[in-house]
Amino acid sequence: MASTYGSRSVRSARTLLAAASSILALVACASPASVAHAADADAPSVGAGAEGTEVSSVVVTAESNSPAAATAPAKASLDETQPESIISRGYIEQVTPETGGWTTAVAIAPSISGISSNGGGVGDYQTVTMRGFQDGEFNVTYDGLAFGDTNNPTHHSADYFPSSTIGAVVVDRGPGAAGDLGQANFGGAIHFFSPDVSDQFGMTQKLTYGSFDTWASVTTINTGEVAQLGGAKLLLNFDERGSNGELSDSAGHQYNQLAKLIVPLGNDWTATLFANHEYTEFNFEDSSGPGETWQQVQLLGKDFYMNNDPDSEHYTGYNYEVKRTDFEYVDLKGPINPSLQVEDQGYTYWYSNKTKSTDDLTGALGPDLNWVLPGGPNTSPPAAKGANPDQIGGYDKLNEYRVIGDVVRFTQDWSFGTLKIGGLVEGSRTFRRNCLINDSLGMIPDQKFAGTGSVSAACKTLEESSWLQGQFFADFYWHPIENLTITPGFKYVDFNRSVNAADETIGTSATGTLKNQPLVASNNYQSPLYFLTANYKIRPDLAVYGQIATSFLIPELSDLYVSGAQLQSLQSEYTTNYQLGAVYTHGRITADADVYLIDATNLQVACSVPDPTSPTALDGAFCNAGKARFDGVEGEAAYAFDFGLTLFANGSLNEATQLANAANLAAGIAANSQQELANAPLWTDAVGGLYHQGPWRASLTLKQSGSYVDYNTPTGLANQVTFHLPGYYTLDASVGYDFGRFAVKLQAFNLTDVRAVNSFTPGGNTKALYETSGSNGAPDSAIYTFQAGRDVELTLIGKF
Repeated sequence: MASTYGSRSVRSARTLLAAASSILALVACASPASVAHAADADAPSVGAGAEGTEVSSVVVTAESNSPAAATAPAKASLDETQPESIISRGYIEQVTPETGGWTTAVAIAPSISGISSNGGGVGDYQTVTMRGFQDGEFNVTYDGLAFGDTNNPTHHSADYFPSSTIGAVVVDRGPGAAGDLGQANFGGAIHFFSPDVSDQFGMTQKLTYGSFDTWASVTTINTGEVAQLGGAKLLLNFDERGSNGELSDSAGHQYNQLAKLIVPLGNDWTATLFANHEYTEFNFEDSSGPGETWQQVQLLGKDFYMNNDPDSEHYTGYNYEVKRTDFEYVDLKGPINPSLQVEDQGYTYWYSNKTKSTDDLTGALGPDLNWVLPGGPNTSPPAAKGANPDQIGGYDKLNEYRVIGDVVRFTQDWSFGTLKIGGLVEGSRTFRRNCLINDSLGMIPDQKFAGTGSVSAACKTLEESSWLQGQFFADFYWHPIENLTITPGFKYVDFNRSVNAADETIGTSATGTLKNQPLVASNNYQSPLYFLTANYKIRPDLAVYGQIATSFLIPELSDLYVSGAQLQSLQSEYTTNYQLGAVYTHGRITADADVYLIDATNLQVACSVPDPTSPTALDGAFCNAGKARFDGVEGEAAYAFDFGLTLFANGSLNEATQLANAANLAAGIAANSQQELANAPLWTDAVGGLYHQGPWRASLTLKQSGSYVDYNTPTGLANQVTFHLPGYYTLDASVGYDFGRFAVKLQAFNLTDVRAVNSFTPGGNTKALYETSGSNGAPDSAIYTFQAGRDVELTLIGKF
């Protein structure tokens, strides 16, 4: 492995050198004559408002610079100070699925990977990674407000915001400025913005029907400015959808309601009131799904998931989720005097997940009480996971939280620069339970987990947790000379988290220490963070930028479950980011490129720690395993022809590597060895064309995500096995015609119907990928998911 890494390190160094040369060439390539014809768009002001609001103005400015920037699916801004991709509402409507969500809206950007494993658009079947950082290691914001789960800042594709509620996206591949607030600027941020509220009255009705009996209805109403209310204007959006799903018996439905009211208050003050509510219900196996073992794939195909047999662990009546979310804020902003402005955003969001699931899905056809092999009866069916071998066990899970916070920002302008200061105060309260049930006997409580010190023998989690955090920042946008902006920034984060669990699962089944006990603990994490960025406009159509910034990420709450607080001494993970890039936007061409190097410390990985109560004197836990490095090169370009066609291409080479460090020994990784981080694709690319001329619109796009690795869960290096996964690609197309009051659109996704592995959860085996048995000859417990197959959708649109 070390020699492989060495050769890849040489390739990486060559790639970075070539990328730096490309950036320098981009600076030198444009002829002086082209400057005279550059678009003379004003740069966005650094005025008052949340970071998200300011980036929204960058979207408008970036697209006004050239026809190519206006039509490119992903483009950069001449004002950016870190690598970013801006995705407009026009692209989302034309190219992405009407039944998509926030994950489908960002998929086209370089360094972004992730694709759905179930056609239909209902349910949690897609996650995204960025530069090898996993969900939970980068912020996701909506209108400048970061949101996420409360055990760690992860997200669910089916929750909060379907595609109809997204007006634009900015993918920030970096920690941003100090004023970018949230728990996880560790790996960057994905910023979503609510749709614009129109000044004019209008209504749009969309009806969609497609593969897998998928349907959707989106009703959008704009009241326009209402003179009787002082010019107030209101946007209402109702998104309803349902699908049987491509995977067997994975049906679901979802309903979302959004309201956004903008009220002028006089003297240039405005108030924005926003509310979003969503209800989702879908069949889902939670314990290790979605997915199948390789034996199930061979016997039943890639679409097998659940069934309607009450004697099966795959029965839909035992496996489903009911979710409710809401997201609200009140945004008040305006000037205190001509040079000082203020904005206050008070917000709250709520999440409720009620899940019923069986314990396991790895039986070849069960474990089913009526299980038979294709060739005849089986005298020794797989043992069920219930109270005894002929019963099916499961659990009843609740995860419910409320988050309340407030963000205040002050912006002071001078002739030589702008100072932005402010902060965030945020608190949460979470209730979680996981109680065992016997599905075969009508989902009654199951006493099989009666462990030492158990408060409730039927529950392995009865937990309340909370946090209170404060983030305080200052950014100074300094203009020492014309066209140069240098921005030093400082942020201080203080995060206090508490857990009060009457009953918590401690230990691991692998070490024989699985038991229940109360867990009461509190952790405090504090850190100063530093930022320095610069942007220099060499010409009106050409800018270069650089960034040096730090970030950190606190440990997950669930890390305490493994060994208990007394065995955990985890520290926050830290990164230092170095980035350099250039943006060129002129006429029919827009292009940008960047190189990055990110050094991470206190990398968190699964490991074994001493535990005298364990029969093996070891217990599973999480350790800060030394250092990691993320480096690569990214770029995107588009060319707009004068007959309505825009061709585009983007790509990235990404390397995410755990480095040699003595601390790695605790994680079971040998000193002097280095290895790729799991689930970190080595490259991405996208190419295609978008056409818009008169009433016609069409698109053809190809997105690829490269190979990556995963590992089994070892207790030491001798048992570690590397699994090499091939990545995926999808070819999508759309065509539409606008009749005026009415329009029609036909979309097809994954035209070639490729069904590559897009997620892999290793089991305890040490065999090669795709083998059907583990080292002990038992059925392989590794779980595979596959990208969704061909999906065709037809949408009818009425405009009134």
